[in-house]
Amino acid sequence: MGVVKDFNHSSLPIINNLIEDGQPVFGIFQQVQNINYLNYQSYLISQKRLPDWRKDLKVNQFCFIQIIELPYRICLALATIKLATSAFVYLYNDTTQQLEVCEALQPLTHKARFLGDHYQGQMSFSHSKLSLTLDFDPMQVSVDLDSQHLKLAAKLTRNVQPLSICTPTGRRGWTFTQKEPFTTIVGELLIKTSSKMTANHQDELVRFSETTIANLDWTLGYMRHETNWFWASINSYLAEGRHLVLNLSMGVNETGASENACWLDGEIYHLPPVLFVRKDFDSSAQNSWHIYHQNLGWSNVDIDLRFTPITVYKKTDNFGVVASIFEQWIGEYSGEIRLQEQVIRLDKVLGLAEDHFAKW
Repeated sequence: MGVVKDFNHSSLPIINNLIEDGQPVFGIFQQVQNINYLNYQSYLISQKRLPDWRKDLKVNQFCFIQIIELPYRICLALATIKLATSAFVYLYNDTTQQLEVCEALQPLTHKARFLGDHYQGQMSFSHSKLSLTLDFDPMQVSVDLDSQHLKLAAKLTRNVQPLSICTPTGRRGWTFTQKEPFTTIVGELLIKTSSKMTANHQDELVRFSETTIANLDWTLGYMRHETNWFWASINSYLAEGRHLVLNLSMGVNETGASENACWLDGEIYHLPPVLFVRKDFDSSAQNSWHIYHQNLGWSNVDIDLRFTPITVYKKTDNFGVVASIFEQWIGEYSGEIRLQEQVIRLDKVLGLAEDHFAKW
């Protein structure tokens, strides 16, 4: 399937620093090399400038990585709102539909580190149930994870066409996110005997290969006190053999730009805003979500997808000042994405769909 394209990703700007003259640069970029968020000149309602320690306390940061080596799908995340830091990893078997989760939560940033940013930095978390270290450099992301049921070590080579976007949030806030597929994955997954997925109660070693695929979601920003978003993610080989990565969202990027994009065999195609319609709030996994683009004549793209949930990782926390309702569903996508005259057809393609409410 050839895709006609009239936009060149290389025409987007490359910027050294996200914060210039005290304010964030808004838009979609080819690359943002340094997230210098402490240079942000943030103010109280009284117009008094906030000190660095207040800016550091208020910033939210999280990273999500998905690695797929069939039949296994490993999803892991590390997030901090400074008042609390959490991490999770789950293992899903696409064939048996088994799901196994390990999660941990600690107050403040106890036994956690958040240094640098998405291109030169480290995020780490240590807990009796789960330890995770993510090392970032311009060429790759390294993952070291050890939990009750699995151990993971991987080096993920970065794509040269990431999606980098910064948009305003509320009166004074802003959010930066970078999404990207990885091109090469080297490493291995050890499924321990304690896991319900091992056969005959023996360790199972899975080495990553040229067919292993993975993707990243790295986000930092000053979001609304109450934030809700929907997110759709696909990382899969299509029936005709092409590799598709899809990222669609609604709820965080409020104006001016969209973090929606897809990659076909590593090449990025920027997509317009979409609407999510979800009716299964009784938590039933038998209903579908509708994710679509309303074409008003200024876009040569059409998006019309249905997501049918299979299973869910769900976590609810309520500590008064901070609270979270997090649902990440695994399910099947069907429908079409039209890029000019070309059509990407999806027929029960496995992917993720997320509904997240946070008060922070």
